Amino acid sequence: MAILHAVTTSGPVRGVCCQTAPITRFLGIPYAAAPVGDLRWKEPVSPAPWIDERLCDDYGYSCWQRDNTQSPQFLLDCQRNPVKPRPLRMSEDCLSLNIWTPAADTGDRLPVMVWFYGGGLQGGTTDDIVFDGEGLCSHGVLLVTVNYRTGVFGYFAHEALEAEDPHHASGNYGLRDQIFALQWVHDNIAAFGGDAGNVTIFGCSGGGRSVQGVACSPLSRGLVHHAVCHSAGGLNPDYSTDYAELKAQGQALMELCGCRTLDELRQVPADVLQKQYEDFGYWFNITGDGYALPLPMDEMVRQGRQADLDYLLCTMDDEFLLPLRGEVSLANFEDVRKTYRGRTRILGQVIQPTTDAEAVDAVVHAEAYEMKSAQLAWARVQAAQDKKPVRLSTFVHKMPGENGAAGHGDDQYYIFHTLFRIWRPFTAQDEALSQTLMRYWTNFAKTGDPNGEGLAPWTPYTLESPLTLTIDVDHCQMEDRSHPFLTQVSDAYIRG
Repeated sequence: MAILHAVTTSGPVRGVCCQTAPITRFLGIPYAAAPVGDLRWKEPVSPAPWIDERLCDDYGYSCWQRDNTQSPQFLLDCQRNPVKPRPLRMSEDCLSLNIWTPAADTGDRLPVMVWFYGGGLQGGTTDDIVFDGEGLCSHGVLLVTVNYRTGVFGYFAHEALEAEDPHHASGNYGLRDQIFALQWVHDNIAAFGGDAGNVTIFGCSGGGRSVQGVACSPLSRGLVHHAVCHSAGGLNPDYSTDYAELKAQGQALMELCGCRTLDELRQVPADVLQKQYEDFGYWFNITGDGYALPLPMDEMVRQGRQADLDYLLCTMDDEFLLPLRGEVSLANFEDVRKTYRGRTRILGQVIQPTTDAEAVDAVVHAEAYEMKSAQLAWARVQAAQDKKPVRLSTFVHKMPGENGAAGHGDDQYYIFHTLFRIWRPFTAQDEALSQTLMRYWTNFAKTGDPNGEGLAPWTPYTLESPLTLTIDVDHCQMEDRSHPFLTQVSDAYIRG
């Protein structure tokens, strides 16, 4: 018995059976109207209803973004992956979502997990070989993955947009898409056997930043109950852009496009606009627009105005390893840091090494320290507030094979149980770790507590017990992973 037919607020849909019975999937369900023409840079609205049953057997389009299909990494993955990566199919008509459900009928009321992909808010897609729902759903949850607007289509802000907006705000269209999708989940997920009263949002990198944005937005209240940030989230000024600055960047892009009005800019073809944006030199970002985010995310957390949710804040041990550009020592550290200024502002400005070895470590792991410190700052602030607990984790297992590291986004293969879709020589230990992480994550989705029988205890971060779960193939255990650099940077982030 499985759910293959459902009726949504917009019309009836039909799914298809997955290889793992009784899981079914519904791909490419529109949750909002295509944001094209006059709807470009406006808040999402409901799609036009349909009467005939809609076959949902393929992913919807991805938002316009930089095309990666000719990149060396994509071409290499095509050669060696057992499951080939899919070329992007891009359109402004991109507001769709996908559902995997193991429910036998609509009365099951399964916990719901909603995934926001990464890509620095500049791109990303649900149509990715990593984000398959069969692994997680085999542990008794329902998975939703959401396409949302990114880059110039998702985070462009301008005075003229603000003037026409009923909420007197601009930008954050991607964030509004995510919240609109969560409202769709609230209104429709029971038809797929899900529980609208138990929703967990999770995401990596730009998706993790999105999770924090949703958690800080008053528009999401009552729609979300638990949250997981992978390799993003926390107090870090680089995770958002000042609203006035973002609007000034919007004006500069309009001038670059040779347009004087919004009407003219809305008539620029999407592919042309994307190319102009790629040549622009700035990346549009989430912002404190006064509506979707009344204040910048950092300040929302400092003031305790984020949603009172259970949080998992997770980083990788290596994240992005920065290549050394010549010799690095304490003596030349001040000069070295200038060459990395475009990558990370903390290097040399906040981190203060005391030995040559620390200087090298500060450069190589600068972005890892930055991400860990941002999450630590959030945990420290929230531990002092009267809110539900934050739990921290660090994934230290190196990916097997050449150039293996505990790198940015690598944990996604374990969380989604899609290890064997890529070329790396994973072992039975990797499979066991994937099963362990799926149990932690789905336990969390069910109750707000990741712990369960046979799992190493994962305790909350507190000021009295500032511990982190270390994740490795041969053990998961709570450890004190404090480090002078983390203290220095998180102190700076807390101060603002």
